[in-house]
Amino acid sequence: MTASKRKRTAYLFVGPFLALFTVFFLFPLGYELRLSLFRNVMGVNSFAGLSNYRLAFHDAAFWHGMARVGLFGLLQLITVQGLGLVFALLLDGPWIKAKSVFRLIYLLPYAVPGVIAALMWGFLLAPGLDPMLKLLGSVTGGVAPNLLASGFLLYVIVAIVTWEWAGYNMTLYYAGLTALPLEIYEAARLDGCTEFQLALRIKVPMLQTMVGLTVLLSIIGALQLFTEPYILSGITPVSPTYTPNLYAYNMGFNYGNFNYAATLSFILAMITLAATGGFLWLRSQRGRFRAS
Repeated sequence: MTASKRKRTAYLFVGPFLALFTVFFLFPLGYELRLSLFRNVMGVNSFAGLSNYRLAFHDAAFWHGMARVGLFGLLQLITVQGLGLVFALLLDGPWIKAKSVFRLIYLLPYAVPGVIAALMWGFLLAPGLDPMLKLLGSVTGGVAPNLLASGFLLYVIVAIVTWEWAGYNMTLYYAGLTALPLEIYEAARLDGCTEFQLALRIKVPMLQTMVGLTVLLSIIGALQLFTEPYILSGITPVSPTYTPNLYAYNMGFNYGNFNYAATLSFILAMITLAATGGFLWLRSQRGRFRAS
């Protein structure tokens, strides 16, 4: 095959991705940027330059939402990645016999759509609907605890996301573990390595690439948090600025300020790109440091 034919073949394979990437990412992002440079005054869009961005950078509600999303991302990294890794190591060890059954049980929550999961958890934790909460309230001699109150809502969302995604990450980690050479395990056991030492010193370090991928996906998912607070807002009071995504949605579709909503969305997109790029850069620097 000549070089020109190889190029045409490469473009043939890459072409569909580039087309979809342009239509569903680059074009909306460009349109969003254009929309953010205008302001609607009396029904007429007039050029506003960077005034929307100056307003956004001084918008305390937006940055409080970003801080809340940052805390959520940190908590769900610990719970989702930690439980997923623990489940995978347990399945790969000698302790669990019916491995296929446990894999199915752990993965089942991932098959539940996020909207359904948020509704289900919302009704389970609603003080007036959950009989267990009513029983707890009667035992303690007071009213049933409201776990959906503003002070607990973030942790409820972390629990929902953990329930949904821990099994998915477990599947990725378990697939990575089953792909490791068995000779390494056998050599470690011959050297007197226990199962705990085998997991901690051999399996976990060899899963670094897979862990990096899941952490990257978690960072992107955390910054895009929308479904759970939006669905729970129909069950319990949730601030319209609870997350940046929710703030942009409400600003556009409830308040009709599409220009400012586009501004918030574009800033969030840039923060997401910066966070993912920063994470990939840190991983590359760590790899260079270890190589040297």
